Amino acid sequence: MTSKQYKDLSIKEFTKAAEVYETDHAGVYNMCKKDYPDVLAELEKEPFDCLLDCGCGTAPMISLLHEKYPEKHYTGIDLTPKMIEAAKAKQLPGVEFVVGDCEHLPFEAECFDTVICCESFHHYPNPQDFFDSVYRVLKPNGRFILRDMTMNGAAVRWFCNNIEMPLAHMIGKGDVGIYGREDIQKMCDKAGLHMESFEKRGFCRLHCVIRKPETAPQTALTLGDVQETALIPLTIKANESRRPDHRIYDAKAVEIIEGLRIDTTQYDKFMSHEGVVARTILFDEELRKALKKYPDAVVVNIGCGFDDRFSRVDNGKVRWYNVDLPDSIAVRRKCFAQRDREFNIEGDLLSDTWTQDIPKGSVTIVIAEGLLMYFTEEQVKHLFSHIRDQFGKGYVLAELMHPMAAGNSKHHDTVKATKAQFHWGIADGREVELLCSGYKMLRETSFFEEMKKYTVAAKIGNLFFKKFNDRLAVYRFYRAEQGK
Repeated sequence: MTSKQYKDLSIKEFTKAAEVYETDHAGVYNMCKKDYPDVLAELEKEPFDCLLDCGCGTAPMISLLHEKYPEKHYTGIDLTPKMIEAAKAKQLPGVEFVVGDCEHLPFEAECFDTVICCESFHHYPNPQDFFDSVYRVLKPNGRFILRDMTMNGAAVRWFCNNIEMPLAHMIGKGDVGIYGREDIQKMCDKAGLHMESFEKRGFCRLHCVIRKPETAPQTALTLGDVQETALIPLTIKANESRRPDHRIYDAKAVEIIEGLRIDTTQYDKFMSHEGVVARTILFDEELRKALKKYPDAVVVNIGCGFDDRFSRVDNGKVRWYNVDLPDSIAVRRKCFAQRDREFNIEGDLLSDTWTQDIPKGSVTIVIAEGLLMYFTEEQVKHLFSHIRDQFGKGYVLAELMHPMAAGNSKHHDTVKATKAQFHWGIADGREVELLCSGYKMLRETSFFEEMKKYTVAAKIGNLFFKKFNDRLAVYRFYRAEQGK
């Protein structure tokens, strides 16, 4: 099932449950009431002021908290409109209820000192996205109290996740997965959170207290830290992420742009916006397919800038290397906490030394997004030859630009606001095969293929200007002695 299918199933389930959720006829949902005393006891251990309840349902927890601490500020969020409708009907003074996705919390950074999530987490198809989002909205030293289902033993959890839950889907349940201590620890580590305690209480309940560190791993940026060309995709990803109906979500882009506090209007124009969104979706999808085939691959993201694709496509095994010039990597380190299996490499892509610290021997997947058009043809040839000779076998996912567009930097809707210039473009991706031996183009996809799904302008563009738009080309490469 896709993420959307899981979420639609949960909405359907809890739309029905909303009418009986807090009654004595709630059936299996009555089990949730046993969690409330433990969460209340946990909250009593230290003061709080602004609390967010994720997956709040009809607001039973907020009702209890509001009765006990009426002076506090509470916000509840739930994916199911009927649940929020029932919560609002309680007319609790000063409490805000929001219909929204907990994997992409629609709130400003660092606006809550406490986040709770009771018996909702096992419905989230992208649990890491939820942890990342909690990190963003929590204030430094803020607490995250997680209460959910668990089972001892990896084998038992596997049975629940792979046998029991698919059967539950057949009767209309939107459950996705249950997790053990190691699973939660990994999610905390990736998000930059610290797990203070993890307990299994009763037959199948986890009780976990998590904290956002007092000192965040990133340092505030200034505009001078950021190259102008990096502001274009960064701004677009942030603005798209803040839309209620976002097609991509990049919490890090939102965080960085909000921290810069600048007018980004000139960096986000319609065509560039649609193009960046489309290429992000296409690159993500292509990479996920590749990692499904080669789960232990090495991914090399060249000219990475502030790209956070690792967070979106990580399969738990891939080794990921971000490569950029030393000043760009220095700025990147200010913004991104160190994560397992993700590494930053300082290097000049036009030299022959940037690959020396990247493992060889595995299938290597190289990402060149929003990069090659700034190089000359000779520089592109040198780069592709070096990738082939160093890594031996693998794939390159490259964004290509048409020569007509490459010759018109000054007319580009956003690049014209910078000092950057395009230099290289090709009309057909197969030209790379002639430019550099050892490369075979597998497919080439115009960004219009994705863009046309969303706007009339893109539909028209796809009919008349498809060949002039940027596209994603996928190449297989090999050294001559290895053959095809």
